[in-house]
Amino acid sequence: MSTVAELSRPQMLDVGKEILKRLKKRKTQGPKEDALDAYIPELSDVVKSLDTHVEGKVAADAARTAMLARSEAADIDVDTSLRHHEGFVFIEANRRGGPNVTAAKALYAAAFPDGLGHVDDYIPDENRLCRDAITVLESPEHAAAVKAIELPAAWLPKWKAALDESDQAFDEVKKARDDKKTHVGAGQDAQTDFVDVMVRLRRYIGSRAARSDKAKIAEGRTLLDPLLTMLDKAKAEKGARATRKAKAKPGPVTPPEAPPG
Repeated sequence: MSTVAELSRPQMLDVGKEILKRLKKRKTQGPKEDALDAYIPELSDVVKSLDTHVEGKVAADAARTAMLARSEAADIDVDTSLRHHEGFVFIEANRRGGPNVTAAKALYAAAFPDGLGHVDDYIPDENRLCRDAITVLESPEHAAAVKAIELPAAWLPKWKAALDESDQAFDEVKKARDDKKTHVGAGQDAQTDFVDVMVRLRRYIGSRAARSDKAKIAEGRTLLDPLLTMLDKAKAEKGARATRKAKAKPGPVTPPEAPPG
């Protein structure tokens, strides 16, 4: 049997909104019932909190997805620039001969001590190492070598821009992830509050009418119908999942009969 606590946050939100609407309508029509009407402001706060964090989590998920795509695109640009620079200097450093081979070897060893070993590292780590390589390529100590091997001047600004974009996009991903955690945590608190209110409301409605008071019993059922209907739906879905799982589970394998003789 499904319980209130097993409902999803969006299901709780739908139930809370509908019950709140029915409680307000009953209060307007009367008669006055302070103990029941007291649930209206309490449930209003819970619904507001659920609504905020259901929407907030969706928005944070969407932002995180967008930022992940942006971060991936920026990382591709960073990787490409790294490969361009590393490959160019590597080729110059590994010529069979020439006046700039020694200087190019020294430049390569300083700028790319691990070659492309960090191209798939965690983004902040790779970006830091890329900036270290750029520092070497722009250093006075290696300026003559960079000029001699004719490393394309337009490449470094593109690499720097890609790194700036990558750092910014990664920070946005982290922020979106933190926002999601905030909404998840606060949403869990709202779910706990919802369960508490529903349990107390059901108990109160169950005890407010004598068995002979058919009208009041019917009114109570109407007020709680959104919750009871959702619980029935959750129970049916739970049963259907269990059935599908049981059907998907392989049965015992019967060994083949031994041949006669």
